[in-house]
Amino acid sequence: MVFRWLVVCLLVLFPSASSADHSDHPIWDARIAAQPFEKSHFHQIRIPDWIQKTVGCGYTLSVMDTAARTEAVRHGVTISEMGFVDPFYAYYDSQLLKRRSPHVPTERLSQEIAEYKRLGVRILGVYPPCLQAEVYEEHPDWRRIATNTTAIPQIDMEQFPHGGMLCLLGPYGDYMIEILAEIVTRFPDVDAFSFDGLHYGGVCYCEHCRTNFRNETQSEIPDADLNNPAFRRYQHWADRRMENLVQRMQVRLKGLKPDLGLVTWTTNAGRWGHFLSIPRNMPARMNLLLDAPDQEFWLDETNRGTTIVPAFANAYIWATTNHRVAFSEPYILSHGNPYGKDSFPPHEIERRMMLALTYGASPSIAVIQPKHLQQELYAVMDQVQRRKPWLTEKQAEPWAAMVMSDNTRNFYGRSAGKVEERYMANVLGQFRAAQEEHLPVTVINDWNLNPMDLSRYRVLILPNCASLDETQTAAIDEFVREGGGLVASLDTSLFDEYGDPRSRFSLADVLGVEYLGLPEAGPAPATAELDVNFAISIGPDYWEKRKSVFDFRQETDSFLNQGKMKTYVGPDPVTFKGPAVKVKVRDPAASVIATITDKSAAGSPALPAVVTRTHGKGRVVYFAAGLDAGYYLYAYPYQRLVLAHAIQWAASAPQPVTIKAPMCVHSTVMRQRDENRNRLIVHLYSDLNTTAAHAFPNDDVPLREEVVPIHDIKVTLSPQYQISRIHLEPEGLDLKPEQTPEGVTVTVPRLDVHTMVVVELD
Repeated sequence: MVFRWLVVCLLVLFPSASSADHSDHPIWDARIAAQPFEKSHFHQIRIPDWIQKTVGCGYTLSVMDTAARTEAVRHGVTISEMGFVDPFYAYYDSQLLKRRSPHVPTERLSQEIAEYKRLGVRILGVYPPCLQAEVYEEHPDWRRIATNTTAIPQIDMEQFPHGGMLCLLGPYGDYMIEILAEIVTRFPDVDAFSFDGLHYGGVCYCEHCRTNFRNETQSEIPDADLNNPAFRRYQHWADRRMENLVQRMQVRLKGLKPDLGLVTWTTNAGRWGHFLSIPRNMPARMNLLLDAPDQEFWLDETNRGTTIVPAFANAYIWATTNHRVAFSEPYILSHGNPYGKDSFPPHEIERRMMLALTYGASPSIAVIQPKHLQQELYAVMDQVQRRKPWLTEKQAEPWAAMVMSDNTRNFYGRSAGKVEERYMANVLGQFRAAQEEHLPVTVINDWNLNPMDLSRYRVLILPNCASLDETQTAAIDEFVREGGGLVASLDTSLFDEYGDPRSRFSLADVLGVEYLGLPEAGPAPATAELDVNFAISIGPDYWEKRKSVFDFRQETDSFLNQGKMKTYVGPDPVTFKGPAVKVKVRDPAASVIATITDKSAAGSPALPAVVTRTHGKGRVVYFAAGLDAGYYLYAYPYQRLVLAHAIQWAASAPQPVTIKAPMCVHSTVMRQRDENRNRLIVHLYSDLNTTAAHAFPNDDVPLREEVVPIHDIKVTLSPQYQISRIHLEPEGLDLKPEQTPEGVTVTVPRLDVHTMVVVELD
């Protein structure tokens, strides 16, 4: 008890330790761009070698018997969970948590550890980060207060013996770190930790958060309202506190065991429900502090299961790690309400796991399944292991980069109910168009908007990337001046990193246009003026006014009018329903290659919809009409073609890999390169659903039962590659290269669900 009291006193008396600069510690890797309220340089974690090589994260071994565990290992599981503390008790004699579980015998943990080691399974220690009944009861001031009050939450501990949420941003965060350190010290065979919900919940008004915020900002925490600039600043402050907790955790734990990892659930990665967590529970950047974040990958109706969202979810979780190590656990459920596996087709397991690995995430899985699914799951786990040599230690092959901006989602989207239309539709529509046209587009983040990261790419895509800071816009300006291409839409750069509106685009000199507000019905005034109120504040209805119905008309002598566009559109107007802004072209050398006209009023003026120009050595396409959002929310095929043609025109070089396949085929291009190998891996995945669009669309869920083979997919490799061998994996089939004017072409004879074209390079 004396030791426990001393730890608590040290945490309270010396809070400055929580803000110490640990950025020079050897556990840190590359430095990441700064964010507001940062007290020291931010670095991504240096991932232990064993984690980088892990494919086979399998959950539920803790509740299996020896025979079942042995079978799980036989099918590839190399790391699984083991509980050390639950919301009620510790499972060992702790100096910090006095309530020891009466349900766990003294020898249980040592026996479990011995069996995991015998089986070759690494131990993923489980700790519930925000629920701990003993701490909740004994430290009322450590409780999270979710509303703007000083009243400490009270819970009937007999009725709810787990207590309630604890605040990770105050003394409890450091106390939790010491519990983890105690576990590692007592049980040095623990290899990693996992937490269900390592986040601060969006806002906390406990006395510690109030005092710390007041001391650091000379302000009070405002009501939780993202339309309030003061609250947007609080959220950035809380984000930094949350990140600093994980930084301290990594320093403390890796100081005890250097190759220990945080292999844990994340709440801001790719699952659709997490995109709706506004105010956000954690910044996306925090994933860089985790050795391997894992997302719950759901395809039920609440997670847009039949749309492009599941594919994007896996591309994004990998992106939040800077394309290093991420896990994604496909949930084997039919519907989300109620949760269940009713009539779940075994074939769907393969579809979900192969989709995850196609986009760079290693599929983790709950190994225990009902008897009628168990062997099918094992068979798919075997298929993943067959692919292991081509799944680890890889990077996306750079050509086009598309930004998914966490700051834009949170500070510009501002509402869980509106963020899909306000922002995510732009990202998802652009992602869908690129995927269906088989353009090798890599998802990147706000923090990648720096000269070093951007230099790898030929074209940058900013789908309504509204919230950018001045450092990011300067990096984009430099990227384009030096020859990079840019495709941007709508309000890109019209808001700063806090979500505060600017009076003009900060990228105005790059885009070549001036912001004039929103299109209005009826004749335009003789002199269009900026709404001065916009620069002061905007209300929630700002985005509602951006939706309208227009005639879209392209210039037939532009690069837009090629291929299918000549048939689908040509010189005739076509309908565009979606968001738009009104702009004035500032650059006399710019070209307006498409216009929109309001359908609702006769005589409405034609407004610029697509503007092109050069900036330094680079090409720029700006969409004043949000065709990217339209292609997700109210789609027409011509929108896909316009978006694809814009990317191809703006890019400073042709795409390195060209794929001719049906639009249902997803493709990604990755590179494995070290002293022993240099290869491209082209993933091909069939998303074909033979019952697609037959059910009520709001609640449709992909439950695929069969395969329709796709034959003779053409993969063409740019002449830039020096090729020694091309083979199909895991089939082990050599593909015969054919020299064409575009480069070396191979034919994939058949695709069922997933395959990889592996290109060995000299």
